[in-house]
Amino acid sequence: MATVTDALNYARAQSQTDSNGLTDANGLIWANEALLDFHRRLIDKGVDASQVQEAYRDGTLNQGTYLYPSDMFWLKSIELNYSSTNPQDYVMAQQVDVANLPNNASFSWLRKNAQTNQPYFDDHGDWFEIFPTPTGANNVSQLIRIFYYLSPTEYSSVSDTLVYPESLDYRLLGWRIAANYMYSLSKIQDGDAFMVKYEERVRQFTETLARGSQQPLEATPIQDDGWEY
Repeated sequence: MATVTDALNYARAQSQTDSNGLTDANGLIWANEALLDFHRRLIDKGVDASQVQEAYRDGTLNQGTYLYPSDMFWLKSIELNYSSTNPQDYVMAQQVDVANLPNNASFSWLRKNAQTNQPYFDDHGDWFEIFPTPTGANNVSQLIRIFYYLSPTEYSSVSDTLVYPESLDYRLLGWRIAANYMYSLSKIQDGDAFMVKYEERVRQFTETLARGSQQPLEATPIQDDGWEY
């Protein structure tokens, strides 16, 4: 399996330097920067190869605010089950904003009167609020199901093994490491040239890893043989 060192050696070959120029210490910093940037780009394109995680959380009576999982990089969706513990009874919560609540309602009204079969949530950074606020009439056992993009584990050593999806081609990281190395030397044009190669590799990865595709809807003409009435 490829390691961070493989990406560094590739960057060194492209920038025509060695470990005295592009050091392990700086290379590690830029490898982590490339890692996080790549995952953000996958998420921005809706590519689940960025690693989607599923987590459950119990509700608390008369409390609507909860923390997100500590290893969450980006939220995908929140489902709520006020009625039971059956997996099939979860309902996707629709996101609202304090400045644009449904039916011009207030937060206080929504907390009490939102329907459990049409729940909402509001994002507040590292925590969120669900509507309606659970009461004694609701199920609170594993009330919340969160789907989210897992935060990538940053490299702590150049000997760290690359994991999916970076393990598919360590050169992806190498191009951005080389670009940052050139920028550090104030060789902006060279850095930009390497960044173009990085952008191209990201585009190729995004297209390859986005396995599913949503086809546009096609209109179907009405069929009327005169016997349906």
